[in-house]
Amino acid sequence: MTKATTRRLDAFDQWCLRRILRIHYGQHVTNAEIRRQTASIPVSDMIRRRRLCLFGHVVRSGAEMDHRRALQAAIRGPRRQP
Repeated sequence: MTKATTRRLDAFDQWCLRRILRIHYGQHVTNAEIRRQTASIPVSDMIRRRRLCLFGHVVRSGAEMDHRRALQAAIRGPRRQP
């Protein structure tokens, strides 16, 4: 994810939380206060953690698994046929 995408996702998430809590845009409530009230983490952090978990799963899998071969092909390029 790019920094711009991360910022947009987090801003949308923050907007949704404000709507859920019915906080009017004119009220001065900090983003940190909203995160504390909802006990939630930013969406970008959640995506980063899940991507790392998926990558760990793929790395630990056997070499014959399709997702492992797809990762290797993305890193090294497709295998050439003899």
